[in-house]
Amino acid sequence: MTRFLAHILAPLLLATPAFAQTAEAPVMGSSAIEEEAVLEEASQITDILVLGDAVGGGLGAGLTRMANIDGRYEVASRFNEESGLARPEVYDWTATLPKILESNSYDAIVVMLGANDRQMIRAGNERHAFNSPGWIAAYRAQVDMMLDELAESGAKVFWVSVPPMADPEYDAAMKIITALQRERVEARGMSFIDIRPQFSKPDGSYTDMGTDDTGEFRKLRGRDGISFFKQGNNRLGQLVLEAIARAKTATPKPAKVSLPDTVSIQQSPAVPPREVPLFGQTAMLGDVITLRPKDVVMSAALVVGGADALAPAAALEAVRALAPRGSSAEKLFRLGQASTAPRGRADDFSVPPPQPE
Repeated sequence: MTRFLAHILAPLLLATPAFAQTAEAPVMGSSAIEEEAVLEEASQITDILVLGDAVGGGLGAGLTRMANIDGRYEVASRFNEESGLARPEVYDWTATLPKILESNSYDAIVVMLGANDRQMIRAGNERHAFNSPGWIAAYRAQVDMMLDELAESGAKVFWVSVPPMADPEYDAAMKIITALQRERVEARGMSFIDIRPQFSKPDGSYTDMGTDDTGEFRKLRGRDGISFFKQGNNRLGQLVLEAIARAKTATPKPAKVSLPDTVSIQQSPAVPPREVPLFGQTAMLGDVITLRPKDVVMSAALVVGGADALAPAAALEAVRALAPRGSSAEKLFRLGQASTAPRGRADDFSVPPPQPE
């Protein structure tokens, strides 16, 4: 495969000497390399903002500890222990958010609110009892207003469910609140993280025991049936950090191919799109061997440089872009036409097939 790949790349490399000779790179050990390394490291840090009530504040602490261990995240927390969405007159998150976000930029915003929302909502001169039709409509409106502000930030939003509560009536109310929050968050296409199963028994009932961030089975919740111990908050943070990492992996940024100014790219006639061109020759036994250059990503890496992160289609386009018009490289990568191998070379398959006796 190495010899075959070298044969494929040979016409392309020979056709573009200016690229190989004029590409500039800083001298090893120079300040330019050090500065680029620092900038690259900084660009890989994900900035996270955590918003919440008392339970959300515990999540923020646990997430901060887990992020410090990982090293790829920076976490900031803003929480008010008595806050929620049902009583904006006590603490208005919708009014506070613009002030928090105006001087800061975050890649991800994590929200955990609702533990204090099992109470009446005031809407103008009206008062709505918890879970009444008027309360449900008003609560949806409060969630939507906060989501509006979060959407304006441009950050990826991760809304975390209220955890299970020990008191059955309290927990039933939290299930109602969780369902309404999930409905509004998912309607916006944002991420909703339901952590209830991780802190419940298999039958869905409350438990204060569970697996912590190290995999040890231990007590995670406080005696009040609401709060979390440190190890419980660490587990909360671990679950959220895993969700953020999965979201980053699921939606990678499109790869960009940067070409030096010294390369002159000539436009060739349009070719019907194909995943990868097919090419081949007649083998010794007279059969046609059709090949597909699966190593085109490596080809782009050798020619363009730093292309190891390119997807196959992007790598192929990079190699096609460098192929001069009329060259063997253009015939191979644009038209799928392989040049005939010189007689006697290892890839010369022109030996006549054996004749039947």
